[in-house]
Amino acid sequence: MRPRIYITTLIAVALSGCASHEGMYSPACVAFAGSKISLDDGRFVWERFTDSIVLDDAGGVVNQFPGYPKQGNYRIEGRTLFLESGSDEPAGEMHLRSENGHDYLLTAEQFAAWERSGEYAECALILGGASGVEKCRIV
Repeated sequence: MRPRIYITTLIAVALSGCASHEGMYSPACVAFAGSKISLDDGRFVWERFTDSIVLDDAGGVVNQFPGYPKQGNYRIEGRTLFLESGSDEPAGEMHLRSENGHDYLLTAEQFAAWERSGEYAECALILGGASGVEKCRIV
């Protein structure tokens, strides 16, 4: 009987250690430009992407997102996510919302619009993105 209790306890501990907010947030729609933010064990990586290519006068590709990817630590206070890149400047502040089994990461503007209307922006960042990847993995 003891091995069964031990295994059940071990599984419960493993599942409870899985932070539901962790994973890759990407647009909830097919997007040709935008952001992806990965949250994992107190660390974040914020990438920007686009399918457009801009060339300089010499024909070289222009980096359209200097300073990206940003990375550093994050902390959560209530439902507000604070991104801290390690420099003196914070990398950003976003808002976590969960609804109908989906976890959203909203900008301040998107959060204010949600508070007014109760609706999410069409391409708001969502855990798993448009593909709906699993929220949590057990390692």
